[in-house]
Amino acid sequence: MFRTGPISVLVDSTVLFHAVTHETAWVSTGSTKWGPHDVDTGYAARIPVRRKDKSREYLNVSYLPGIAYLARIGRLSLMTSGELYAERLKHPSGRYSGYGYFDHDLFAGIEMKYVDAIPDMIFGPKSMNLPNIEEQQHERLAHSKDPLYLGLVKQLGPNNSQDAWHIRTAEAHGLFCFLTMDFPLLKNLDGRRGQEPIRSLRTKVMTPLELGTYLRIFPVDPRFLSYTGAGYPVRPDLHWPDGKRRRRTKKRSGSP
Repeated sequence: MFRTGPISVLVDSTVLFHAVTHETAWVSTGSTKWGPHDVDTGYAARIPVRRKDKSREYLNVSYLPGIAYLARIGRLSLMTSGELYAERLKHPSGRYSGYGYFDHDLFAGIEMKYVDAIPDMIFGPKSMNLPNIEEQQHERLAHSKDPLYLGLVKQLGPNNSQDAWHIRTAEAHGLFCFLTMDFPLLKNLDGRRGQEPIRSLRTKVMTPLELGTYLRIFPVDPRFLSYTGAGYPVRPDLHWPDGKRRRRTKKRSGSP
């Protein structure tokens, strides 16, 4: 399947978010006396975000190590786009690469080339009454006359305009698939498979599980990668209780 060169994949922001499989946690070692005071002791360590389970998130994430490996050896070309970049600007950068020093991003170090140009954007303080990044993106897409994009928005609805543009981008540039973990979008698409222009799309909209199955990749429990590049404490036996990544707060570390 690789005889004609690497397979090109447009990577959605949702996949980048879930590719951060380990985060930095505070591991408590109990309370001790410091003079008359009780002091909580512990240490920071890398822990997996989630334990092994049967959730759709875990099942899809387990294929990301194999996808990242194929990208590193040149069998897959992981791509991004100008509007995906603009989409990520609306969030803290750590959302897609990790907030903590011990966090582990499966895609770290993999260059994702742009299939198109980064759109012109205005940056400035709110005091100047400039439109924010999100407003500017909505404005750009609202003025698009691209027939495929307009057809996709008609089928998927205006609330999915950004996803419609990403699918249009993958199709316009001849990419094999748009890789996403946006499950509501996938459900929406599945219910309209027989409708145009969705029916005639050459590019596929796939989850990591679907792409991994297509490429015959073996799923890997991310916990096995807990020590990758680590020169600090690692606790692969722990995980966040709810199996979800921590949100950025003033106090970043949490207790597993």
